[in-house]
Amino acid sequence: MTNSFEHYSLNTQFGAEDELFKAIMTLDKRRVQELKADGAALTENVRNILENGFGRKQNTSDPAVDLYFNFIRELKTLPSAAFAEILTLLRMETDKPLYYSEALWFWGNKRCFEPEIFGAVLKAFEQRQMSKKKTMREIIDKDALGCLPLCENNGWLKNPRTRDELIEYANESGKTECAAWLLEFKNRTADLAAERAKAEKKMIRELNADPNSVSELKKQWRFRKLGDGTLEITCCKIMRGEITVPERIGKDTVSAIGRGAFSAYRYFAQRTPSEILEFRVNALKRVVLPETVTCIGIGAFNNCNALEHVDIPSVVTEIGGSAFSDCRSLREITLPTGLKILGNGAFSGTGLRAALIPGSVEETGVSVFYNCTALKTVTVSEGVRCIGKLAFAFCPELETVELPASLEEIMNHRPTPTSDEIQNAFFHSPKVTAIVPRGSYAEKYCRENNIAFAFKEK
Repeated sequence: MTNSFEHYSLNTQFGAEDELFKAIMTLDKRRVQELKADGAALTENVRNILENGFGRKQNTSDPAVDLYFNFIRELKTLPSAAFAEILTLLRMETDKPLYYSEALWFWGNKRCFEPEIFGAVLKAFEQRQMSKKKTMREIIDKDALGCLPLCENNGWLKNPRTRDELIEYANESGKTECAAWLLEFKNRTADLAAERAKAEKKMIRELNADPNSVSELKKQWRFRKLGDGTLEITCCKIMRGEITVPERIGKDTVSAIGRGAFSAYRYFAQRTPSEILEFRVNALKRVVLPETVTCIGIGAFNNCNALEHVDIPSVVTEIGGSAFSDCRSLREITLPTGLKILGNGAFSGTGLRAALIPGSVEETGVSVFYNCTALKTVTVSEGVRCIGKLAFAFCPELETVELPASLEEIMNHRPTPTSDEIQNAFFHSPKVTAIVPRGSYAEKYCRENNIAFAFKEK
């Protein structure tokens, strides 16, 4: 068997030297046997990537990222038998299951739901990383009946609630064969009397539970303790149009909203169930943060398209990169006067109409208000020294940006290292006029970059 894998993915510092990996991926069994007889094993780099993915690297040209995703892509081109055999051989060479990424399903489409391939994936990859309920819904959508017994054998259907939700979903979707199989599974395995008794006990316990107890709050929130003993919210599990974050969980104060805690984008919210992500996109309208919160993390509310209002506490000092990016319904925001860090793209792609950057923010991130299509006015307060690249770019309705005398630098962007094109902070914002102090750096910048400007009134 031959394929192209060696030509486009092993020529990296992570894979080029790994003869065993190359032999397995080309299914050269004779070469695999020869290498094994000589004591060969996967190199540490390749084994680490197969077992752990590529960490938090975002650069798709990085050798580790390149190797992992080309490995996944190559699997998709193989006949089912070869696919299963290669995974079996690789799993024999690793100390733990292979790292699972949803890219496997993304590139596989229907093919991943062939029983032979689905079974090989379950045997080779780390199942704890898989979105099991979502995958079983896709099995039902595609009428992949042969995959349901594999789900049963791997314990995916042992939760009665999940089982019953899938039965209802199959019935509502008109997938009669899958619904019949799931009903037969229920009749064959369920202790209905015990399930009823357990459900009744749970209902009584919930009716009598203190809604503010730690055990109840854990049903609504995921969180972690920080070094100073306070808590960071890492995920909100509530599906209501308006959500209020608690000041405390137990005896501990909530001081931070973590990375992707409310995000509707899988990149920032990797462990969040799909139904919650869908809710956040379409129905989350308001979030009230307590006055104990000082930090809003990277991507915290990213892609919450229906979000109209967020109460930002007066004590917040940091808003991370992409924290509110692509919140298209967000029209107004009040930034606290003590804010110090305003991260890259924090409000890019939002529906903001106006913004005031407090003087406590000495330097803004890159693309802070990039592609804000409704934005008309921005005021940058005295005290701000530096404005990042493309801060007000692609804002077609932006009319005025008031700049302070304290400004010392407004960064320009060069698309490539060899490009002659310079993109200024107001790139493709055709209506904008900068309001500048006479004789200031801001005036000089506008003159040098051919930006319309007017002087501030004294």
